[in-house]
Amino acid sequence: MEYEKREGNARDERVWIPVFAGMTEEVTAHMVYLSRCKLRGEPLNGAPAGPLGGLTAGACARIGWEEARRVLAVLVGSSVFSFAKNGCGGILSVLTLLATQMKKIILSSFFALVGVLSFAFSGSVVHADWSALNSSTTKEFSGISCPDARTCILVSGIYLSGGSGGILKTTDGGETFTTQNSPTLNPLHAVSCSSTATCYATGDFGTLLKTSNGGESWIEIDIGSKSNTPRFTNVFAVDDRIVLVVGRDGILFRSEDGGGSWGRPTIKSVSDFYAIYFSDKKNGFIGGDDGALFSTDDGGATWTYQSSLRLAGQIVSIHGDGKQSVFAVGDSLSTSADGGKTWSFQKSTAKRYSTVRVVTDKLAYYIGDLNLILKTTDGGVTSTVDATIGNASLRGIACPSEGYCLIAGSSGKVQRLGTPPTVVLLPPPAVVAPVVVVTPPVVTSVAPVVAPLVVVASPVPVVVKIAKPTATVALTRTLKKGASGKDVKKLQELLAGVAGIYDGGEVTGYFGPSTGKAVGKFQEKYNLSKPGEPGFGEAGPKTRAKLLEIAEMGMEASAPAESPTVSQTTPTVFVRTLKKGSSGADVKRLQEILSADKEIYPEGDISGYFGPATKRAVGKFQEKHGISTPKDSGYGEAGPKTRAKLIEVAQ
Repeated sequence: MEYEKREGNARDERVWIPVFAGMTEEVTAHMVYLSRCKLRGEPLNGAPAGPLGGLTAGACARIGWEEARRVLAVLVGSSVFSFAKNGCGGILSVLTLLATQMKKIILSSFFALVGVLSFAFSGSVVHADWSALNSSTTKEFSGISCPDARTCILVSGIYLSGGSGGILKTTDGGETFTTQNSPTLNPLHAVSCSSTATCYATGDFGTLLKTSNGGESWIEIDIGSKSNTPRFTNVFAVDDRIVLVVGRDGILFRSEDGGGSWGRPTIKSVSDFYAIYFSDKKNGFIGGDDGALFSTDDGGATWTYQSSLRLAGQIVSIHGDGKQSVFAVGDSLSTSADGGKTWSFQKSTAKRYSTVRVVTDKLAYYIGDLNLILKTTDGGVTSTVDATIGNASLRGIACPSEGYCLIAGSSGKVQRLGTPPTVVLLPPPAVVAPVVVVTPPVVTSVAPVVAPLVVVASPVPVVVKIAKPTATVALTRTLKKGASGKDVKKLQELLAGVAGIYDGGEVTGYFGPSTGKAVGKFQEKYNLSKPGEPGFGEAGPKTRAKLLEIAEMGMEASAPAESPTVSQTTPTVFVRTLKKGSSGADVKRLQEILSADKEIYPEGDISGYFGPATKRAVGKFQEKHGISTPKDSGYGEAGPKTRAKLIEVAQ
């Protein structure tokens, strides 16, 4: 390694440039972080004289992506790394790293280790139960969340070093992965799913994403100051409604309505937070720099500092078994057997830990020194190396069940312990099926427990009089941009049922720009309001009433023309091809049948509206039963053959 001194640049700065042959972009990016932030407030022996001691946490927190990108631009194609002075108003001097200090600094920083040790191991020593999966990508995975044993969401992006905010999903335990449409390119660092439908992901520059349909679509949620965007590091979804986000400089946000509105619980700390975990809906923990540990017993509304781990160093991950066993890892390994009331420091098997997942009170897996998969079977008292993954930086782990885990890391690497559980489809409950005769229409029926569907071959169908639906969600407030909740979801479902108003619109439960446009179109179509008038694009009393009126008319119209009325126990009749944009009771029954197979219709949304998720499920059903393929006409539509097979499966 050698140094080059340059004088007299645009701001009359001194720039010291250590030159490393073959240094990669990933290594360099982490050295940017190391040189500016990891050593804040700690003068480095041998560095040039100057205000290095003034490199404070606050100043470091202001170093953003633009500067990191500028430095990286110098590196690419030249293998030159420049430690330049930041331009955010601080008095930071340049940091010159001496060759004798390099190894010590790299080993002392988790983030600097990322990428460096990736090239230090040329082989893999893997336990027989661990296997490598093909994610079909080289993205830098940073987090993983598995709401059930077969469904996992993975996010990518490396802290302060760029990378795209990629999102991948598997619904078969990692056998295959599909790329999700992410609305951001910002690096993502964490993901948390409260169910297979609802997930949150967070990352740099105040980035917070949410999906309410299992990743079919993601929306960005704006929180914090746009002029000084928070730097989020982690997120935890307690349930579909309560979610918390943490970040640097003591950042903590909390929502009780699924991200519709946010509060700032009081937490007396300016430490950088990295870890957040809830064992149930009330009890949770936050961890960060310098052994910062806070606990809550009211769902995150208030937080109390715990001094138990003040000597633990940096805490980057906390997890437990959902009962009394809790692990905290980072610079050290600590465990609690009483729900976090008291803690014990355990003997370290690794120099550094990056993440942990607790399966039972005794069994846990954690990542050490970037590429070691460690295991304990005695609550952390002793640990063993379960596998060593060469050429990898492992960052995220999820263990949906005992003996079954997935780990994600650098260059698209995914490792799996065990095999995903087999999907077992339970047979439907026994019912007494009604007999339907069409020759001419004569109906003889025995009241069933669950009314099955009947395909009518005759052009003269059995007529079903469908009662006007009783709304399960009342629309009692004015809905406008920024609103969220079940009533917004109901509004979107109603809009989707009106042709040409909300075609392809997403039913997310969040009132965004597309929902506002759809409401405006609806108001114009039915002469309720015009652009520029007060209330345009908002669902006020008149708009809500008209929506319900149209929806009820549409439900009746979806049944055949009225003839002799049949009782409400008469099975819904499939008499039309169902495709994207269709709505009605027959679509709802279609969704009920499809939802019985989670591989085909994992979303399981029974809305009565035929949207993208339903189309995808119908296509999977057709492929499974040899009816159609993606290249065939009618793929993803419920035509005669598909409806007949659906009835057969339902019965």
